Amino acid sequence: IYVHATNAFVVTPIDAISSISNNAVSFEDSESSSFTSCMFERPTVSALTSASALWAKKKKGKKNKSNKKESGFAWAASFSLKPFESETLRNLASTACASFEGRTGKPLAEDLRASTDIPKTLWNSPVACVIILEGSADGLIQYANVAALETVGLKPDQSDQLLATKDPASGEWNAPENAKTRFDLPSRMKGDNAYESGYKKKIIRGGDKEAVDISIENGQRWRLEKSAFIDGKFVTSTVGVAYAWDSWLEGEDTICRPGGIREVNIDTGDIQEKIKSQAEMIRELKEGKGYTNKDPVVVDAVQELLRLKSLLN
Repeated sequence: IYVHATNAFVVTPIDAISSISNNAVSFEDSESSSFTSCMFERPTVSALTSASALWAKKKKGKKNKSNKKESGFAWAASFSLKPFESETLRNLASTACASFEGRTGKPLAEDLRASTDIPKTLWNSPVACVIILEGSADGLIQYANVAALETVGLKPDQSDQLLATKDPASGEWNAPENAKTRFDLPSRMKGDNAYESGYKKKIIRGGDKEAVDISIENGQRWRLEKSAFIDGKFVTSTVGVAYAWDSWLEGEDTICRPGGIREVNIDTGDIQEKIKSQAEMIRELKEGKGYTNKDPVVVDAVQELLRLKSLLN
């Protein structure tokens, strides 16, 4: 049996009640015409006092606890969706994958073949993918997955430094204010060709000593289109262009792949020539100039020869 007293409930065991007294109120259920056994006991002064103290204690504790948390507005302001959680970007990712498979007859990546969540799978795919929407300036990226972010040295939680934002007033796409870099990629494909493989492009130009050029050598790009039934017929319009690649070139000799994989791009013919020249230089140092194997100049030359040979292994 429950007694309400300043938002606190007091439970009275049923066996503690011998009879219905003046302190209890019984009522009859008018719909069922049966007597209801629920009784509401009037609270005593001591019950009200203890209940009020309990409520004040709870209220005080709740206040102290809330001080440790962010306000609802602060939390909402700091909250941002990942690209595979945003409805708009999920639709873009799904459109890109469906369009690619429709044009080539195969999925963009093997892990997409049996996927039940295409946008999330593409986000983590080992194939870099970016999308530029029709009408935006060249290089303004609206979608990029983890591998594409890695291409330009960004982490998965730094997509806001690359993805363009749309001005709600003008409807124009703008580069993010905290942009660290920008892809040099066209926002449209010219001509009637809607798919291109073996695409080559220097997508980042270093421009200074610290930064290096980044190029894709064997990329793919395809036109994104949507169809709508208008005035009794299907009308197809261009949505944008998607680009994909599974490796990229840093500088002139470093091949990179998603997941932090880096390999030296070696011209074996050139390395063979360097090995031959280094060996001749060592021979000249020893036979022509009289240096021994323990002389520092010979030791250094031999170390360089060993390094060049290791590149061919």
